[in-house]
Amino acid sequence: MTAWLVITAIGAGSYAMRAVMLALVGLKPLPARIDNAMRHVGPAAIAALIVTMALTRAGTIEPLPIAELAAIAAGFITVRRTGNVLHAITVGLPTMWLITLFTP
Repeated sequence: MTAWLVITAIGAGSYAMRAVMLALVGLKPLPARIDNAMRHVGPAAIAALIVTMALTRAGTIEPLPIAELAAIAAGFITVRRTGNVLHAITVGLPTMWLITLFTP
């Protein structure tokens, strides 16, 4: 019972620290320099996840299968043309499925 109490207290404390920080940041506008840098956080995180997922298998670097490469290319082209990540997903996934279906 004490371990669960400690885990709950740590979780509540961590949540409270993050919530207070977000509440304080939300009260006033960020400086332009920080606001400009924050715009790049989401795309950078997504790019890091995609590159890691695409280039590594079980901790080793391996070449990318053609279906995944085509899906990434189709998604990239779509997001560059539309500016919408949801459109990239709607184009990229079917591209990968179709290529996987028709290749040995």
